[in-house]
Amino acid sequence: TSCLGWLNWDDPDFQGRLANSNSRCQGQLEVHLRGLWRTVCRWSWGWSPDGREDASQASKVCQRLHCGEALVLAHFPLFSRPQNQIICHGHPGSFSNCSSSSSRARQCPPLGLVCLEPQMTTPPPTSPPPTTTPEPTAPPRLQLVAVPRGLRCAGMVEFYSGSLGGTISYEAQDRTQGLGDLICAALQCGSFLKHLPEAEAATAQDPGELWNRRLLPIRWKVQNASCASLEQCFRKTQPQEGGQALALVCSDFQPKVQSRLVGGSSVCEGTVEVRQGMQWAALCDSSSAKGMTRWEEVCREQQCGGVNSYHVLDAGEKTSRGLFCPQEKLSQCHELREKKAHCKRVFVTCQDPNPAGPAAGTVASIILALLLLAVLLVVCGPLAYKKLVKKFRQKKQRQWIGPTGMNQNMSFHRNHTATVRSQVENPPVSHVDNEYSQPPRNSHVSAYPALEGALHRSSTQPDNSSDSDYDLHGAQRL
Repeated sequence: TSCLGWLNWDDPDFQGRLANSNSRCQGQLEVHLRGLWRTVCRWSWGWSPDGREDASQASKVCQRLHCGEALVLAHFPLFSRPQNQIICHGHPGSFSNCSSSSSRARQCPPLGLVCLEPQMTTPPPTSPPPTTTPEPTAPPRLQLVAVPRGLRCAGMVEFYSGSLGGTISYEAQDRTQGLGDLICAALQCGSFLKHLPEAEAATAQDPGELWNRRLLPIRWKVQNASCASLEQCFRKTQPQEGGQALALVCSDFQPKVQSRLVGGSSVCEGTVEVRQGMQWAALCDSSSAKGMTRWEEVCREQQCGGVNSYHVLDAGEKTSRGLFCPQEKLSQCHELREKKAHCKRVFVTCQDPNPAGPAAGTVASIILALLLLAVLLVVCGPLAYKKLVKKFRQKKQRQWIGPTGMNQNMSFHRNHTATVRSQVENPPVSHVDNEYSQPPRNSHVSAYPALEGALHRSSTQPDNSSDSDYDLHGAQRL
């Protein structure tokens, strides 16, 4: 423990300020000790970490800041930016026993304070006012405080005019589409989608918790729900903790619901699933989605074409679970509700802009087969060609045994009449058949026409030249 000072916040020398807000009358409480501005731990002086303290104890701080009475003394997440944090002990407001070295203090939420804005009063003029140009004032603006789910463009609406800011109280008759569209357009969040019921529930349960969620008290009321500008829409009111705080959802809320199709033959067909947090679950059929609008959104998200068909599947087991969207479009669902039984899934078929062609493996196999065929043709083609040519020539040579020209002297044929004798003279070749030795049986052609022609020519004129390998005298003896 290190002693940083001996002051109380009601001492005249105490220096304090409210930081991290748009107003000097509200923000994170900081005190000046030992030459540094330090934030005060919420757990100082034995206070409860989650409670709210008596704000009147810090009324001296509000007075030194020229603000009204102290309204709330608690931890405000919007103002939370700890720096040089200290945790103090003793009676509330005492800084004589404070520590800045404890690890617990570094993790402690800082203390915040909200004071009432001072009422602007103008004294009666004693002289004509000077003709000077008034200082420009900041235009009125709106701000959304996100709900616990952390959606962008969804939450409680805060209105700021000059240095005065707070949430807005509204009645049932103020729920108009025009006012919602004006607020969403001013926030650059598209168009009005719906009012949030969470603010009403929090108001009914615990006003203190609602303070911590919206951070500012109600200081405005809806004056004209059909207004054309923000200045005409709201009027000031006394700070209060009751009433319905204006909270809404605009069309550009983020993050949007993500969807996918599973169980089909491609990404463009299957049962619809939606994402809740880090998990996917089935999207149950809903009475609010009887047309094609919801499924057209699903198909567009999958980068597919239009909807070909959709049909509801049977619930199956009674314990089938899933999520359902109460809105017609998924783009309008800022929340998904759980259905623990009788969840009927929906099977959607979208137009596939890229129908499946041959698989990459099939194309690769075809290319490889063509390459192998080309290699085989290069390697084995010439050899196969030579074998075919040789076989063709051999077949052509077997068609004739002897000479076939007109001036040839001999053509050797045998028929059945010479078979017995050739078998006697040439026993080793008795079983050899000549394919040209069997003329038709009823033919009158001689069995040895070449020999007879040779004998006839030899009787008329001897010829010593012969184109045949056979001996003519041997043929005469035969």
